Amino acid sequence: MLNLSLREQLLIALMLLLVFVLAGIWGLQYLNRQENYLLQQLDERDYQIRQVRSLSREWEKIQRTPTAPVLTQALSSFVENIARSLQIQDNLQLNVLTNVEVGTEGVKVGLDRLKLDNLLSMLYRLENHRPVIRTSHLNISISPGDRLVRASFQVHKQQSN
Repeated sequence: MLNLSLREQLLIALMLLLVFVLAGIWGLQYLNRQENYLLQQLDERDYQIRQVRSLSREWEKIQRTPTAPVLTQALSSFVENIARSLQIQDNLQLNVLTNVEVGTEGVKVGLDRLKLDNLLSMLYRLENHRPVIRTSHLNISISPGDRLVRASFQVHKQQSN
């Protein structure tokens, strides 16, 4: 082994100490940069969470408000009034639908032994009514011989809260 003088040993120790200090400073700077990067990522995620919560509250508010004016009258009496105005209430049969979309009410309408003009007038009044109601599942069959029709369809409206 080499015999080194005290001065050389001290210089080597000082150089090693300097290397360790520089490595420690470099390590601390790296950790500091990582900490700043992670804090920045945390701030971004926090902003995104606040944005999602805000949008979620807005979505809930929109879902609670009706999208169109709501028919306040009971749907079955409304359909019955239209049939009465067309003088076809004797041909009318109504059944309340139980399996409808959430937030809506529905009635199944059956009309028997009806003239086609009366059916078209009924459908026209339902489709063009304000506030909006929706008709669906229209089924028409024609009675041969007496020139009358049998029709069934569903009428839906948005529930009033």
